[in-house]
Amino acid sequence: MGHGLVFRLTPATSDEGGGWVIGMWPTAEPADEVAEFVEIATPPYHSYNERYLAAAAGYSAREAVGASKRTFYFVESLADQHIASEVVNAALYPSTVSEDEKNRIEAESAGVNLGSGQLRILRSRITPGKEGSPDTIAWVRFEVALDFAPGITLQKVLAPKPPSSH
Repeated sequence: MGHGLVFRLTPATSDEGGGWVIGMWPTAEPADEVAEFVEIATPPYHSYNERYLAAAAGYSAREAVGASKRTFYFVESLADQHIASEVVNAALYPSTVSEDEKNRIEAESAGVNLGSGQLRILRSRITPGKEGSPDTIAWVRFEVALDFAPGITLQKVLAPKPPSSH
C-alpha cells in the first residue's frame, strides 16, 4: 500500500469467538523485534479498543461486528515506534520516570506524527455456537481508508483536549 507499510488483519488469539486484530507492519520486518505500528498508537491500552474486530475481552461476536466502523492510528516508522513506546510507557507508568524525562518525552510525543485509518464492515456472517460454545465470526467483508497526513500527533491521541464550549 506504499509508504513502506503493509495493512494486515491478524487472527485474534482469544477463544471467545474468533476475529482479527488490525495492524500495520513495515514491509521489511526486523528480525530482532516486533514491529507492529497500530498497537502503540491506538489507546486505550490494556483493554478492548478500535484495533479489535474480534470477540474478545467480554465482547461477543455479534457486538464485535455490530460496531461497523473502527478508527485507528499508526506510527509510520520503526524510529517513531521506539519513541512512541517510550512515551506510552512513561504515560502508563509515570512513577518510574523523572520530571526531566517526562518533559523530554512529552515534547517528543508532539513530534511523532501518526497516520490514521478507518475500517468499515460492509457485510459479515456469524456462525451460531453449539453446545454452549460462543457464536463465532465466520467472515467479514470490509473496506479500509488510510490517511498519511491527518495532522495528528501521538501527543493529541494520548491527551486529547476537551472540545471548546464556544
